[in-house]
Amino acid sequence: MSTSSPLCQLNGGCMGCCGHDFGSKEQMQQAITENTQEFNTAHPQTEQQFLTFRDRAHPFDLRYGVCRNLIEEKGCHLCPLHPTRHRGKDLRIGHCDTNYLCQTATLFAGWNTQQQEAFIHFIEAKKIDHLTYSIAMDNNTLLKEFLDQEKISVK
Repeated sequence: MSTSSPLCQLNGGCMGCCGHDFGSKEQMQQAITENTQEFNTAHPQTEQQFLTFRDRAHPFDLRYGVCRNLIEEKGCHLCPLHPTRHRGKDLRIGHCDTNYLCQTATLFAGWNTQQQEAFIHFIEAKKIDHLTYSIAMDNNTLLKEFLDQEKISVK
C-alpha cells in the first residue's frame, strides 16, 4: 500500500498525519512556532543531532495535538526528519507511524481519474489555508462534504 498521495502536497501540504486531536488553528500555529524555536536553538547538522532533536520528547507528547517535530521553514510547515531532507534516509522511523495514510487519501487512491480530479478541484475551489486543510483532511470533513455533494458512493 502506498503511504503517499497527491493530496499530501495539495493546498500547501497537509500535516494531518503529524498529530491527532488537534487544538484550534491558533494553538496549532503556536505549537509549530514553539517547535521551530526549539529546532533553531538545536540547529541540528548531523544525523545524530537530528535524532537527538527528534527524541527530545515522546512521540505521543504532542503540543495541542501537533507532533513536536513539525516546524516552519520559509513559510512552509514541514518535518525536518523526512527522507527528502536526508538523501532518502527516513529519520522518522522509530518515532512516527510512517505507514499511515488518512481515510481520505486511502479512498482517493481507489477512485477513477475523473473522481480524483473533481475532488482536487473541489479542494482548490475552497481556497482554505494550510491548517484548515490539514484539520479537514484529518477529520474527514472535506471527504464527507465532497461525497455528499457529488453523490459518490464509497464501497
